[in-house]
Amino acid sequence: MSLEVELKLLLPAQQAAAIFTAVVDYCRQQLPNVQWVGEKTLFNAYFETADQWFRHHDSGLRTRQKQGQFEQTLKLAGQQHGAAHIRPEYNVPTAGVVPVLSAFPAEVWPVGTNVAALQANLQELFRTDFVRQTLLLQTAGGARIELVFDQGTVLGGGQQELICELELELQSGEVAEIFTLAAALVQQFPLQLGVQSKAERGYLLAAQQALQWQDFHPTGTRADELGIFLRNQLLVNQGLATQAKLDLQWQQWLSLLAAAPAAAPIWSLAAALGPQPAPQALQHWLLQYSIWLLDPATLNRIL
Repeated sequence: MSLEVELKLLLPAQQAAAIFTAVVDYCRQQLPNVQWVGEKTLFNAYFETADQWFRHHDSGLRTRQKQGQFEQTLKLAGQQHGAAHIRPEYNVPTAGVVPVLSAFPAEVWPVGTNVAALQANLQELFRTDFVRQTLLLQTAGGARIELVFDQGTVLGGGQQELICELELELQSGEVAEIFTLAAALVQQFPLQLGVQSKAERGYLLAAQQALQWQDFHPTGTRADELGIFLRNQLLVNQGLATQAKLDLQWQQWLSLLAAAPAAAPIWSLAAALGPQPAPQALQHWLLQYSIWLLDPATLNRIL
């Protein structure tokens, strides 16, 4: 088992290759060690049962083919800390594209799970096929961070969407280091904080459902507010919602934070951006907000 801590940064598709090259050059200038790992094509198939057992258990099941070998992955329910995803992950080799559930350790399954019945009811839902370029970064603080650039497609339900994103995944070291690096990148380049996993996009396509605008909920958590805002930001990117509507939600968010005494440090940073923040300044604040959700003391140290 491993714990996955990653951040997703979205690139404008028309400029993606040039931006990635500039990001790599920046990292080489700013970090003590940057190693090129290589490029590979990844074919990924995601599986579910007719009654959506894995979805109901906040889990995901995938097989991946790389360099002629298959690996199956089970991602279990984890924690969402703002834009950071932290969840247990199990990876084991397999002979083909269809997962063999009995190959996973027995303790991964909830008590009473009929693994054989799950196996018999597996069906492929969607695929994510993309080319991945990978670098391994070492920060001045000693953290090791994997940087990947993914380009390809999500295919499901007879539809497809483009994949064009950077992912930063912490391999070792302090969690604050990955946020510090991401904050530097969004201030230097036209990147946007992402919250949708490739799997979430695939599930929507498979169900032939579109992403929908969400309002803040009175009973929602601080993390819910971030997730809602980031998904609504995607709708603006796709031309399915207006920037004016997102600006109104930003002002509503400021009001909610102003009414929460514990949020005073992060609210003051947001208020300084004004009612219509500049794009890169907003992305920087969204990362600061994620740090604050994870550990307010870390944000204070960075500030």
